Amino acid sequence: MEFRQLQHFVTIVETGSISAAARHLFLAQPAISASIKKLESELNMPLLHRRERGVSLTEAGHLFLLHAKQILQQAKDAKLSMQAIEGLDQGEVEIGVPPMLGSYFFPPLIMAFKHQYPALGMNIIDTGTRRIRKKLLDGDLELGVVADHDLPPEFDSGKLIREEMVVCMAADHPLAEFEQIEYADFLKYELILFGKGYYHHSLIEKISQKEKERPKIAFTSNLLPLIKSIIRKGYAISPMWKVSIQDDDEIITRPFVEPFCIDLSLAWRRDSYMSRANQVFRDFVLEEVKND
Repeated sequence: MEFRQLQHFVTIVETGSISAAARHLFLAQPAISASIKKLESELNMPLLHRRERGVSLTEAGHLFLLHAKQILQQAKDAKLSMQAIEGLDQGEVEIGVPPMLGSYFFPPLIMAFKHQYPALGMNIIDTGTRRIRKKLLDGDLELGVVADHDLPPEFDSGKLIREEMVVCMAADHPLAEFEQIEYADFLKYELILFGKGYYHHSLIEKISQKEKERPKIAFTSNLLPLIKSIIRKGYAISPMWKVSIQDDDEIITRPFVEPFCIDLSLAWRRDSYMSRANQVFRDFVLEEVKND
């Protein structure tokens, strides 16, 4: 059994067909087919059902896929481990962060970290907590911010912050007259939300189910300055984390009568290798948060 055979097999499963895997790997289709046939011969059992339009896994194929992915991940981890021996004179921190935290909670931490480790690069992946969770599970990301209630057993984590969702609106909006906002009143107005995969949608689903009323979603955008501009001009309101609204935004915030809070943690897979740069950043952030 060869390492490349495992790569070919996993790629076929992920792309859905032998021809798609060949294109993805820049190899000839007969070469991929021959590689898999040889692998099946060595295992003495079929791994794939060949169909006119793609392939599907046999029972043995499902089991072998788990082992193949584990071996490929271990090889990747071994390579990263060897690279880490070079130390912290080079390397890059990569972390998934929701945009509102990335804009207002993380900048002081990042600046303090860069001051201490100036040679390390920083790659901030700006996306929702649900997508971050999936990337961590899939092994596409080593470190990310995830909602506590979404933490699967595969993760280790350290607590970062508890944040409250508040209703954001223009200063002259009718809801600004209230100290707290009822769900039913909130649903009367047009909304602007982040796209799918952001935690806003969990809140909207909860409110809609409780009130048995469909929300009026007028705008969807992942651009925080655009969202704030639309709110400020009175075109829509939005639920946002309180930390994201600054004094100079000229936006009014009001809590819900039934508070909606979220606990956020820095998370990583416990069974995967983490680069030395990400380890140092993780430890630095959790220590800083603990001391606040």
